[in-house]
Amino acid sequence: MLPVSVIIPARNEGDNIARLIESLRTQIAPPAEIIVVDAGSTDDTAKKAAEAGAKVILVDRAYPGQARNIGIRHAQYDIIACWDASMRVAPDTLNKLVTPLLQGQADLVQGHLEIKPQSLVSSIYLLLLLPPHNYHLPDGTKMYAPPVACTAFRRNLWEAVNGFRPWRAREDSDFRKRLMTLNPRIQYIPEAVSYWEAADSWVSLLRKVRLYGRHNLLSGQPREWYASLVKVYSAYLAASLTAGILGGLGTGIGSFIAMTLGGGLLRALRKIFRHGAAFKEKTSQNPYAPRIIFLTTGLLVATDIASFLGAMDWLLLDKLKLKPERFPEPTVLGELLPPLPQ
Repeated sequence: MLPVSVIIPARNEGDNIARLIESLRTQIAPPAEIIVVDAGSTDDTAKKAAEAGAKVILVDRAYPGQARNIGIRHAQYDIIACWDASMRVAPDTLNKLVTPLLQGQADLVQGHLEIKPQSLVSSIYLLLLLPPHNYHLPDGTKMYAPPVACTAFRRNLWEAVNGFRPWRAREDSDFRKRLMTLNPRIQYIPEAVSYWEAADSWVSLLRKVRLYGRHNLLSGQPREWYASLVKVYSAYLAASLTAGILGGLGTGIGSFIAMTLGGGLLRALRKIFRHGAAFKEKTSQNPYAPRIIFLTTGLLVATDIASFLGAMDWLLLDKLKLKPERFPEPTVLGELLPPLPQ
């Protein structure tokens, strides 16, 4: 076994958690410890995680960063590896991530996340919101490297930056950004593969986007989320105001709706041209089919609206303090241990 503690935050992941734990326990070199922090699940996540072989820490509530902090505090080992509950891990991935740390060649090792859409929702989600790769190695190899998932690092890095922030969005990229100020030795290993499908429904996805929008503002790092949206819709609004002045209120409103839909179509087509080949490879669907274009455009406009609703939530609830988001330290309620081997 590898001397590593795997940390998995989870809430209502009963359909996924056992699959991830099984993929970890059957690694060529499995981890010595798997910790699932159950953040107030209302399903059987905790029971399934314990039965699958993980130590489960039960807390009353926690966003993912808070859950990771709790898991790392309870970890027995100095090497920490992180995954999200809806992922699974290729058989030799953990060994590839941990070996450079054990050999003193790196302080943090980053693997590749392979997105495997199964449903139509996750396919459109892939096409619209997730790039097939975001990092180029010096030899030209492309990989998708999330800030924290599919990584292994030494606990002293986490200690040096005081752990993860409590937000629901940007807590992982903020953690990685603060780590970079320490000038850690980082290795990127595209062969260390994990798999993930965005399992949201249309409605749950939009709810998540709205929550992420609010928390991007709470984190004080809204630029990546809102900068392009503000630019696009400011242009729509300016043109609509001009049309309204020249042609009346109805003309202005009609112009804004037409530009929102037409602009959404053009932006969706840009996404399709950019990522269509990867979409086709992963889903075997034609990205230029009218149905896919229609759904991509519709979801793009819907996520724009959800993002602006998130900004409105922040303004009314947090900025005006009508019902501000609080981040109390989660309360540990107990533990579930895996069954003893027969």
